[in-house]
Amino acid sequence: MRKINLFDEFKNARENHPRDAAFLVASGDRYLPISWRQFTDDIAVISFIIEANVNRRAIGILGENSYEWMVAHAACLFSGATAVPVDVNLDAREIARRLKEVGARVLVHSSLYSAKSREVAAEMPGLITGGFGSRKTDFFLNASRKAIELGLKTIWDRDGVDVEKTSAIVFTSGTTSEPRGVELTIRGIETFCEAAVELLPMGRGDRSLMLLPLHHIFGIATTYLMLVSGVALGVCPDFRRIYDAVERFRADFLFLVPALAEILANKIAQHGATAAEALGSPIRWILTGGAPQPRRTCDKLAALGVKVITGYGLTETTSLYSLSPSAREPKYGSAGLAARHPEVETAVSPEGELLIRGPNVMKGYYGMPERTAKAIDADGWYHTGDIGRIDDEGYVWVTGRKSRTIVLSSGKKVAPEELEAKIYAIEGVQETLVTGDGATREIVANIYCEESCEEVVRHGVSELNKSLPVYMRISRVKTRFTPFPKTASGKIKLNPPDEIQTR
Repeated sequence: MRKINLFDEFKNARENHPRDAAFLVASGDRYLPISWRQFTDDIAVISFIIEANVNRRAIGILGENSYEWMVAHAACLFSGATAVPVDVNLDAREIARRLKEVGARVLVHSSLYSAKSREVAAEMPGLITGGFGSRKTDFFLNASRKAIELGLKTIWDRDGVDVEKTSAIVFTSGTTSEPRGVELTIRGIETFCEAAVELLPMGRGDRSLMLLPLHHIFGIATTYLMLVSGVALGVCPDFRRIYDAVERFRADFLFLVPALAEILANKIAQHGATAAEALGSPIRWILTGGAPQPRRTCDKLAALGVKVITGYGLTETTSLYSLSPSAREPKYGSAGLAARHPEVETAVSPEGELLIRGPNVMKGYYGMPERTAKAIDADGWYHTGDIGRIDDEGYVWVTGRKSRTIVLSSGKKVAPEELEAKIYAIEGVQETLVTGDGATREIVANIYCEESCEEVVRHGVSELNKSLPVYMRISRVKTRFTPFPKTASGKIKLNPPDEIQTR
């Protein structure tokens, strides 16, 4: 297995492939290359500023996907600071709460979120803010560049960095509980990369896009994976224009959340019989993660000549538990092969819970030792909270969420995810969320569909009930005609039933 050291990989690209494009940034009708030399020079400059002014503190990063975002994140990792990615969809008060919780006193942001940054600062007296491309930031950048030009040593003159310390705090999506700050390490990211390069061949000359939100661990981990593999990265700051970005950029492969895969499939189908015809070049594969991928999307993309493979992981495991190999035919419904890494172990508890241990597992929840102790047992196993199994070939099947299991008064247990998978097969269903009341034995299917499809959907649920055991049958159907609110990873937010606007 290829051993990966992020710092050494960046340093090697800087020294041996300085002119290779690390990024390709859109400018009018062209993509302009940003070389590895420029990328690492920019990281060195930001690292100098961090070391001179922040003293290894936690630094919040707020902004859309961009080259500058990745420079800031890499500089945090390699300078010894702690990067705290911030979800741009949060309001200022919640951002301030999270930054206070982890002790961050600095927030860097893009120009698009300057106003929100000021609102956060109003909630946090003493917060230091700096915008990408702002006059204040340019002053520090220019001063740092001059100091380096005069011979000041940079991070690239060093032998390496501490890969075991907390280098990032990424907040969980909070679908079922209060979001928690997860302490992650560079070694965890390296472990993800080591496991992934064995199954997902990519390298110099390949092109892809950053299409996952960078405040989510899946986006961060896959971006570093592509960088250490020599892939030239394009930037798509507006995910609503995913088709335009993919068409212009001619990506060889993509990492997506299921919702974006669905959108892309529909757009491609509108423009051609195959992806190659619609886009002008083929897409070798798409890997989806963050939430289950409906079979209909996989079938639609397969018909367009695009292989869909899956991955499974959590923030607490640096996005790693299982991955599908791109060279094999997809095993639909599975989450891919359990991590095949000499330092990572996977298992299933007697109760059916998926477990994992290894260097990719978090150090803990920041400032929450009791919660950490509940999640990681004395033997080092992280308890995912997901129910599932690992088959004889090593494929992982996630069948439900432990916290979502509906326990009926009869003692019977119902996994909402199992019913959701069946409901997704019904014509017209766009999204679904199954909820239940164990005491009343009432199971409710909340379904998003087009208004014109409502009766077809209701009939489909009635037909489905005929094939289900009595205790699993759906008592009520609530339809809605707008998508469910989702987390950054594309998961439906698990609001209580009375908060779901349905009819």
